[in-house]
Amino acid sequence: MTAASETSSPFTTTVDAPEQWKRVIHIVIERNHFDSEYAKNLQKARRDYARPGFRKGKAPMAMVETDLGGEVRMNTLDDLMPKAYQAAMIEHKFWPVSDPQLDDLKMEDGEAVSLDLSVEVRPEIEAKDYDDLPLTTRSAELEDGAVDAALEHVRETKSVWDTAERAATAGDRAIVTITPLNEDGEPEEDKQVPDYQFDVGNENNFDVFNTVLDGAAAGDVREAEVTYPDDYATDSLKGRTMTFRLDVTEVKVKVLPELDDAFASGIKEGQTLLELRKNIRDELAAEQERRVDHEIREEVVDRLLERNEIAVPPTMVREYVESSAEEMKQRAVMYGQQMSDEQLAGYRESARPDAERTLRAMFILEAIRRQENIEVTAEDVTERIEEIAAENGFPAAPYREYLEKNGELDRISHELSENKTFDFLKSRAKFTEAAG
Repeated sequence: MTAASETSSPFTTTVDAPEQWKRVIHIVIERNHFDSEYAKNLQKARRDYARPGFRKGKAPMAMVETDLGGEVRMNTLDDLMPKAYQAAMIEHKFWPVSDPQLDDLKMEDGEAVSLDLSVEVRPEIEAKDYDDLPLTTRSAELEDGAVDAALEHVRETKSVWDTAERAATAGDRAIVTITPLNEDGEPEEDKQVPDYQFDVGNENNFDVFNTVLDGAAAGDVREAEVTYPDDYATDSLKGRTMTFRLDVTEVKVKVLPELDDAFASGIKEGQTLLELRKNIRDELAAEQERRVDHEIREEVVDRLLERNEIAVPPTMVREYVESSAEEMKQRAVMYGQQMSDEQLAGYRESARPDAERTLRAMFILEAIRRQENIEVTAEDVTERIEEIAAENGFPAAPYREYLEKNGELDRISHELSENKTFDFLKSRAKFTEAAG
């Protein structure tokens, strides 16, 4: 319990911390002060009070108090509680993350008014044991063939589809008119889907489509019976078995461009194939460095959380999960989909552990920054802005102006703060090679 200091305030406050994330504020309001405020509010209530036999605002105070006293007392308490709560925050220095809840109110005649307010707060963390964190050394070297695989992917994106005068095989594209058949085997023309593109052999197709289209040529007609799984995304098709007629109108074959200087120049004017390979290697190396750094940061967080017990305010977890769920809903809408209440409930449940871990990590890293006086200066932010501008090939001054207008400077500062904190922790860690 934290005792209140002597003050002329009409409020006496003490605070208990039953949890890292919870504070119970015990408030005592001097009776004279409460009665004084009550009397003022009763006078205000009298002005608008009407009673048969009396003009508005002229009823005797005793009558007004009999009729309105209970309501006015509670209104007076509602007026005084925020002031007492604010006084407690200033005196005891806690930072709430939820609205306070009223508990254990006592308003006995002639006695001081007392009440408890329960509130969730940002936990006060004192980070410990963050030196000599045991971390695993990771290699950032590229695997053999990584550049070739990436170059082939780029080549695939530049491919074209030409009509083939032959039957389709795996890797070809069949242009098909799909017509569902009813229970009598009759085509439902009104539900026909023309010019549907099947990439034959694609693992995302139902197996039956790959089977019946392998060897089909333009002009061929095939049938496919499909049984949809019980967990299929479209409710109307879950568990159903349907038969489709497939009219093949065209077979197309993928044509890949030659890997030469002309191909490289088409991606970036004047670039040779050798330069393209080097640029791809540099990009892959940078991505690999980022991946390794991310894995090390995750391991740092794991070790910190093993050594520091941190309880997270339930309100913060709930708000974090709800924010993530809302983002997921918006992404689904962008793709023309809609998440059911059941799906959202499942997501909230599955997302809770990650939300708790993210918030625990935030608290422990903030504590380390505070304890080690890790700060980001204005010069650090300016230097980072210039680096980003140089990397992307645009002037630094307009870029900074854009960041300021869009409130992005805080994001840059936060990223630098995170980087400094992780660099500090890695510099004092003990790295060992992975076993095997």
